Amino acid sequence: MATFCTYGYYKADDDKRTPLIDPEAAAVVQRIFKMRASGMGHKSIADALNQEHITPPLDYKYDKLGRTYPLYSHHLWNAQTIRRILDNQMYLGKLVQMKETTVSYKNHKVIRNDESEWVIVENNHEPIISQELWDKVRERDRSVSRGRITTERITSPLSGLCYCDSCGAKMKMQKTPESKSPYSYRCGLHVRYGKSFCTSHNIRGTILEQLILEDIRRQIDFVTNDDKARAKYLARKQGNIALVMAEDNKRKREIEKRLDDLGKLMQKIYEDRVLGNMPDKACAELLEQYQQEKEDLQAELNELRKRFDGYKREEEDVDEFIRRLKSYAGAEELTRQMCLELIEYVTIDKYVDMKTQRDIHIYYKLIDKPLRDKTNALA
Repeated sequence: MATFCTYGYYKADDDKRTPLIDPEAAAVVQRIFKMRASGMGHKSIADALNQEHITPPLDYKYDKLGRTYPLYSHHLWNAQTIRRILDNQMYLGKLVQMKETTVSYKNHKVIRNDESEWVIVENNHEPIISQELWDKVRERDRSVSRGRITTERITSPLSGLCYCDSCGAKMKMQKTPESKSPYSYRCGLHVRYGKSFCTSHNIRGTILEQLILEDIRRQIDFVTNDDKARAKYLARKQGNIALVMAEDNKRKREIEKRLDDLGKLMQKIYEDRVLGNMPDKACAELLEQYQQEKEDLQAELNELRKRFDGYKREEEDVDEFIRRLKSYAGAEELTRQMCLELIEYVTIDKYVDMKTQRDIHIYYKLIDKPLRDKTNALA
């Protein structure tokens, strides 16, 4: 355990120096996680805390000790501090050890261990945040959107979620003060390098947001009124996997029956050997043969069970997507949080003229596959 406890805790007086929750700092930690879960970026969270003059962790620690922080500091929150808090599993009640080590007993250079080498003690102390809130923050971290903040300190609902369907580049949000919409989206490659590399793909922000809101409303109506909505979403998520699942189920039953038969056969061989009904050499050969078959089948069965766990997770993803959709029933406008919870990314086709219909494809979270490369939709 470190000399000082992690921000949000203080050490108890017992022999184990168990971390106890510091209510004042814990409230700030909870708020940081909630702000991140709502879609705020690390810098935006730090700026909000600085605006409210909330004491940052190091200053808070020294204030509690009744001392002045000995090093020069601006006494402000920053993005790095926010990121460290959001990545700290201690707030889940876990004690994480062996995160760092030295090169050798002679070379004391500190190196960071791979996460697989960490030693994690579950339920070591009382958590400050829930696993659900932690998972929401991790989902925000995986999002393709970082969420650009405008000079008016506003993040548009679709900021960072839109891509050009021709080159795969992110769409760049630009102000359009003389237009009917305060901003529009244009292909980032076109904005940076010109029309020789890609067309503008320009679309007004208000039009795009309205189109996406209407599609979300259709999805909500679908899950509300169609009894087969869950099955259809599952089919969409799994593609043509239904036949594979049926074959896996059949194979699983075959393996389980054969393993049961092998167990009986091996038991019979042992009995025949004890009774002297079979020579030792024949017994040994048969047992070796059956044991090898048993090990091969068990390995195949374990692999099938892993696949079934994956199928189960896909069903859970569909259930969660439906739950999220229903939570936005009756929504009158597209919000940032709605987009982050429901949308993986959006692709937009090129602009031809006002009369030509646009092809806008919405990829939904938990249903459609995420991007392999956040920087390009075609990678």
